[in-house]
Amino acid sequence: MKRSNPSLYESTLTNLPLPTFFLSRDLRVRIWNEHAEALFGWKFEEVDGQLPPLIHPEDIVFTETLWFSFLEKQETLHLKNVRMLAKDGTLFRDIELSPVVEDGLVIGAVFCCLPERHRRDITSKPVFQELIDLRTAFDETANVTVFDAKGTITYVNDLFSRLFEYRPEELVSQSWRSLLPSEAKELPAIRDSLKSGNAWSGKVDVLTRRGVVKQIQATLIPLRDIYDVPYQFIFIGIDITEKVRHERQLNFVANHNELTGLLNKRGFLDTGEEMFDLAGKENPIAFLLFDLDRFKVINDSFGPQIGDLLLTSVAERIENHAEDAIICHPGGDQFGLLISSHGHESAFRFTRKLQQALQRPYYINGHTLFITCTFGIALYPSESTTLFELYRRAELALFAGKAIGAGTIQYLTEEMDTTYTRKVQIERALFTALDEHSFHLHFQPIVDLKDKRLAGFEALLRWRHKELGDVPPSEFIPLAEAAALIIPINNWVLLEACDQLKKWHETIDPGLTMAVNLSPQQFQSETLMRTLQLIVKEGRIKPASLILEVTENVAMLRTKETVERMRLIKSLGFRLSLDDFGTGYSSLQYLRAFPVDELKIDKVFIDGIDQNDSALLDSIIHLGCSLGLNLVAEGVETESALSYLEQTKCQQMQGFIFSKPLSAEQVEQQYASKKE
Repeated sequence: MKRSNPSLYESTLTNLPLPTFFLSRDLRVRIWNEHAEALFGWKFEEVDGQLPPLIHPEDIVFTETLWFSFLEKQETLHLKNVRMLAKDGTLFRDIELSPVVEDGLVIGAVFCCLPERHRRDITSKPVFQELIDLRTAFDETANVTVFDAKGTITYVNDLFSRLFEYRPEELVSQSWRSLLPSEAKELPAIRDSLKSGNAWSGKVDVLTRRGVVKQIQATLIPLRDIYDVPYQFIFIGIDITEKVRHERQLNFVANHNELTGLLNKRGFLDTGEEMFDLAGKENPIAFLLFDLDRFKVINDSFGPQIGDLLLTSVAERIENHAEDAIICHPGGDQFGLLISSHGHESAFRFTRKLQQALQRPYYINGHTLFITCTFGIALYPSESTTLFELYRRAELALFAGKAIGAGTIQYLTEEMDTTYTRKVQIERALFTALDEHSFHLHFQPIVDLKDKRLAGFEALLRWRHKELGDVPPSEFIPLAEAAALIIPINNWVLLEACDQLKKWHETIDPGLTMAVNLSPQQFQSETLMRTLQLIVKEGRIKPASLILEVTENVAMLRTKETVERMRLIKSLGFRLSLDDFGTGYSSLQYLRAFPVDELKIDKVFIDGIDQNDSALLDSIIHLGCSLGLNLVAEGVETESALSYLEQTKCQQMQGFIFSKPLSAEQVEQQYASKKE
C-alpha cells in the first residue's frame, strides 16, 4: 500500500517484517504489506477494499461473529480455529488479531500470520501494538518520524513536517541523513547506534528547508523482528531551540560583565581552568590584575555615562593588545589577563607595553581623558594549586602596588605569598575550630580604682591550633567575620563565659561581672537574642552580671534599629557597654538615646596622660558621670596613668599594670585561693 504520507500505524504495518494486513470496521482490506503478498500470493491491488478472500468459506460466519465481539471488547485475539487460504490453496492457522484504536474507537484490526515453523516465536504483545501505543503518547506532542533499516524515511507526523518546513510527501522516501548538517558531531554516535541496534538519546542539530539550524532533544528507538534484527527506527524529537537560546543567554549573563561583555570573575575562573591545568615548568603562565587609579574622580567629575564609555574603551584596547590572553572584567574599574609568560621579565615586558597602550589619551564625547593603571602580577608554577589561588595572589600584589603609588607594576613577593598562604590556612582551620575545641578564653581582671578590689573580668577569645600554633585575634577575627563564622564563635564565647562566671560566683565572689565583646554581625543577628534568652531560661547566671560590649561605631551604623535592639537586650536584664568610647563619631544626642550602662574609655586617651594631654579624657569622664554611667579605663599600663585616674571620677580600670589576661586556671589559682 503506497500513500504520500501514511499514518504512523500504516507505515509500521507496511514495513513490519511479518505477513500483516489491516481490515477496517467493515471487514474490508485497507493495508496489505509485501510479506502478506509473498505468503498468500495476492497482490494489494487484488484485495484492496475487498472482503478477505483468504478466509476459508466454511469459517466466514464464524469469523463475522468473532469480529463483532472483537470490536466491542477491543482485545487482542488468537484465532486458532480460523483457517486461512493462500492463493495456491496452502492452509494457515493461528492468526493474531489486534485492534487499532483512535479516540477510544476501534477503527479496524491488524491480522498477523506466520508460517507454521515460526509460530513459537510470536510474542504475546506484537511490535505493531507497541508502536500504536507510542503514537498515542508522542504523535500529538513530539516530532515523530520513522525510517527503515536502510535509513529511508517511511513516515513523518505533522509536527515533524512543520518543524522542517517540508510537506510530508517531500520527506517520505528521503534519507534521514539529509536532515542533519554534514558536520554534525552526533552523527558517528547515531550511526553506531543504528548499526548495533541500540537506542540513542541526546541533543542534535537539524536543518530546516531554509537551512536554519534547530536544536532537538531526540530519542532514536530501534524496532526488532523475531530474530532480534533492527528493521525500523522511530525518531522522537522535542524542539528545544528556544530553550537552548535562553540557556545560552542566561549563561552569558552569569559569566560576563554586563557593560563590556568580557568574562566576569566567575566566567574567568571557569574558562581559564583549562589553561591553568596545562601550565607547568615547560608552559608557565602569569595572571595580571589591574585597576584604573583615577577612575572614581573621572566618574564623579564627568558622570557615570562617560565613566562607562571609558571602561568599554579600556576593554577594547586590552582586546586589541592581547589577542591570545584570557581577559576578564571582574567589576568596577578592575580588569585581568591570563597570559603565557616565561618568567618575570617576559611578564613585565608584556605588562609595560599594555600599560603604555592603556595610558594613552581617550577621546570620549568631546572630553580628553587620561588614566594610569596599577598592576599586580602572580606567576605560575608557584605555591598556587588552583586558578582561584592565583587570582587571590594577584589581588595581594595589586593591593601592595596601590599602597606604593599609582602606576606601579607589583609582583607577588615571597613575603606576600607567605602571608597569603598563612591566611588560607587560617581560613580553612576556622571552619573546624569549634568542633576541634581549639578555642579557649582568657580573662582580664577589671578592678575598682579606689580600693583595687576585683570587680569582674573581660572575656577574651584565644585560639591555639595544633599546626599553626597560637593565632592572634587580630589575624583570625577579621577572617572569621569575612567567612560568616563569627556569629557561632561569639555565641560559643557567650555561653562559655557565662558557665565560667557561674563557677566563680561560687568559688571567688558572687558579685563578679563578666564583659563579653559583641561583633557587629552578632549584634544584628537573631541568634544573639536566642542565645541570651537561653541564658535567662536556663538560669546560668543573673543577667545583670553579664555586660555586653558594643563598639561605638557599630552602635552608630543603624541608630534606630540599634536603640531597639539595645532596649530588647536590656529588657532581658543584661547590661550594655560602649567599648572603645571616644574613637568613634557618636554625638551627645545619640549617646543620650542609647540605653547603655557603661563607657569603656579607649587606651589612646589613657596614653595621652603621659604626654600631658588629658583634656579629652577629662571631657569623656565628665560626660559619663553626667549621664550616670559606669566608667572603665582600658589599657592602663603606667604608674603615672594610674595615679592620674585615681584622682578622677572614673570608677574602674583594666590593664597590664594590674594584670595581664589570665587563663581560667590562673584566675582560680590567684583568686580562689585568696577567698580560702
